[in-house]
Amino acid sequence: MADLSFPLDKPLSSLEMKTRLLQFNEKLHAVRKWKDPQADKAIHLLVKDNIGVSGFPTSAGSYALKDLELPDAFCIQRLRRNPKIDIFGKTHLTELAGFVTSNVLPYGYSELGGFGRNPHGNCPCGGSSAGSAIAVAAGFCDAALGTETRGSLMIPGFRNGVFSFKPTRGLISRSGIIPLSSSFDAPGVLARNPEIMKKVILTMVGVDLEDDQSFELTKTESNPSRKRIICCVNRSLGEMELLQTELRPFLAQLKLNGFEITFVDLPDVSFDYKTISSADIRSDMAEFLQRFGSDNEPRSFEELVERYRERPNAHLYGMERLEDALAMPQIQKSDLKKLVQENVAKARDLINSILDRYDGDFVGFLNFVDWFSIGGGPSCTLPVSFETKPPISIMLGSRVGNDLGKLCKIRNFSQSPFGGFISEESDGNFPSGRN
Repeated sequence: MADLSFPLDKPLSSLEMKTRLLQFNEKLHAVRKWKDPQADKAIHLLVKDNIGVSGFPTSAGSYALKDLELPDAFCIQRLRRNPKIDIFGKTHLTELAGFVTSNVLPYGYSELGGFGRNPHGNCPCGGSSAGSAIAVAAGFCDAALGTETRGSLMIPGFRNGVFSFKPTRGLISRSGIIPLSSSFDAPGVLARNPEIMKKVILTMVGVDLEDDQSFELTKTESNPSRKRIICCVNRSLGEMELLQTELRPFLAQLKLNGFEITFVDLPDVSFDYKTISSADIRSDMAEFLQRFGSDNEPRSFEELVERYRERPNAHLYGMERLEDALAMPQIQKSDLKKLVQENVAKARDLINSILDRYDGDFVGFLNFVDWFSIGGGPSCTLPVSFETKPPISIMLGSRVGNDLGKLCKIRNFSQSPFGGFISEESDGNFPSGRN
């Protein structure tokens, strides 16, 4: 497929967005429903189709939920307070945020949307926030909301060469979003540039009493960052060679801009993600469907699975994640809570130990790691080179609560004219929440 991407540093008007949507959306399978973007707005925003937006259906890519109507999610309510933001459509996603089958997860597949197509060419687009990342990379919008349970913001950000940001879990409410795992779910943003991303994130912040992980943003004094990155390298994947070749100019530019970089071997660590998420989706989806389901939608997780079983020809790639979750023995709430706490602590201790041992400010990666999805800390992807297909990005993460105070202060990280992550103005540090 030809390169249908739109340069991130090139101005993009609402008319151009509409033109590109009409011309390329049928090829890229990024946007499910949309209306004309409003020319008088500053930020034109699309929303992943598992987040409630009044006036649009919210399906999570599932035929069983294709006509589900939800009120505005809490984060959408917050966004509507900003008169400069135009919410004008919904994006496709990997079906049920990746919880039908793992067989096509890298390709953003859903029954309603088909396969997502990477605008940069014939390479995977990633999941599950595939449509949102594709839409940003293709010039269909300024930014798009996504969600992450385990990599669903970071991986599409990597694959499509756009900025993505997952805040500390609880900084942005999950209320009004079709749940996968209340233990790990977190909404976030994919955007064309850091300043747009910052504005969208800050507009969504707010305490929500319906989300038990929601916490209040507090502004405190932030110590100046030394800009020290501890880069964890997977040598078996040839990442050292990549650093010495395609990324050599980028590393040189970082050093010129005052960054210190220490390279260490990537630790091999795993978490009980499948057990926890499978237990979560049974209870979380049941509660959600009981509240929002109607005569047209299932009202329990068991009924949802049965709807899928009734249409086997529509699921050519399997539905093993749903079946596995249904067949898994029930876990007592107290045991599940303990397992979640152990995994969250394991991820946080790993991150903190690396930062403490090497006196670092950030942990960096050349591929996705799930430490921040599990531990709940902030992470982002930053595109650094468009010389290859797909583009090359890096992932940065930091301690829980260290969102805008430090992580988002990175500037001038690449030679590209859109370089810089978030401006240097201080937004303070955040507390660790109720995890």
